[in-house]
Amino acid sequence: MKDCIRPFAQFLLLFFSVLLGQTSAAHEIGESRVIIAREAASWSALFTTAPTALINRLELQAGLPPSRHLDEAQALALLKRFEVELPAYFHVTIDAAPMPVTVEIERLELPADISRPALLVLKVAGAMPDNAKAMVWQFDLLKSRYALQLSERTYWVEGDEPSPPMPFSPGPAETLLRIVAQYLLLGFTHIVPGGPDHVLFVLGLVLLTTRVRPLITQITAFTVAHCLTLLLALQGVIALPASIVEPLIALSISYVAIENILVRQMTPWRPLLVFGFGLMHGLGFAGVLTELGLPAQDRLAAVLAFNLGVEAGQLAVVSLAYGLVLFWWKDRPWYRTRLVHPASAAIALTGLYWTAERVIGF
Repeated sequence: MKDCIRPFAQFLLLFFSVLLGQTSAAHEIGESRVIIAREAASWSALFTTAPTALINRLELQAGLPPSRHLDEAQALALLKRFEVELPAYFHVTIDAAPMPVTVEIERLELPADISRPALLVLKVAGAMPDNAKAMVWQFDLLKSRYALQLSERTYWVEGDEPSPPMPFSPGPAETLLRIVAQYLLLGFTHIVPGGPDHVLFVLGLVLLTTRVRPLITQITAFTVAHCLTLLLALQGVIALPASIVEPLIALSISYVAIENILVRQMTPWRPLLVFGFGLMHGLGFAGVLTELGLPAQDRLAAVLAFNLGVEAGQLAVVSLAYGLVLFWWKDRPWYRTRLVHPASAAIALTGLYWTAERVIGF
C-alpha cells in the first residue's frame, strides 16, 4: 500500500507547488473589460483593468521587482514611464491586416478608501479601413478571461489569447438558447480550469465528507449562495471591493482545510458555513457579470445558467476526487493520517499564502 500512497503524495506535492506559483488574482475576470466603439474612419477601445496588477506585469516584463502599496501619484508616474511601450502589447487586426494602435491613459483611480475599487482606463485607438468587416483583439499582459463589447455583442477573451473574429455589423440578436449555452460554459470553465481557489475549496469539502449525500448538499448550498449573491448584486443590494473579498476567499479555503485536521467528521454547522463562504466566493466574480457580462434582455437566464455551469464544474471536481481517491481509500484506517491531514495542510498553507499575497497586492 505504501507503493500506492507514495506516488499520490508526490502528485499532491507537485500539484500544490504549481498552485503556489499561480497568480493570486483568481478572479481577475471581474477586474478587466473592453468596450470598442466604431467611427467612420477610426475605432477606439476603452480598456478598464486593475492598475496595480497591470503595473506589476509591466515591471516584470522590464525585469523590475513589482511595486506594492502604490498611491495614485506613484502609479501614474510608473504608467507614464511605461506608456511608450504599451502599444507593443496590443495586437489588433482588421480583416486579417495588422493595425498600428495608440494608447493613452484615460483615467486612473487609486482611492485611499478601500471600499471604492481602484481602476485604470486606457484608450486604445486606430484607423478604420474602408469596408471593414471584422476585428481580432489581443492583449499580452492579461492571463484570465475578460469581457469585450463590440457592436452590441459581448465576447469573452481568454487572457493573452486572441479574440475570435468580431464583426462590426451587429447581426441578429442572440437567441436565449445561445445565451444559456454561453453562460453554462462560462460557469463551468470558471471552475475548471479557471478557478484554482474554488477547486481547493471543493477539495477541502471532499476530504472530510466521505458520504455522497452530505457532500452534494454542501456543494449545492455553495452554488445557491453564489446565485443569491449575483441576484443581489443585480439589484445593487450588495457590493464589496476586491481588496476585501479576495483575501476573505483565500481565508475560507484555509478555514475548511484546518477544520479537516481538527475534526474527524462533518460538523453540524459546516453546511451553514459553506453557504456563507459561497456568498463570499460569489462576490469574487459578481462585478463583471452584473456590470458588463450580462445580456440586456436575458440577465436572469444568464445568471442562472452561469451558476448551473459553476455547479457542473464543482461536481466534476467532486466526481474526479471521489473516483480517484475516496472510492478506493476512504474506509481505510490510515485515510485521515496519510491523506486527509497532509492534503488539508497543503490546502491550508496555499490559502494562507494567497491571503498574504492578496493583502499585499491590494
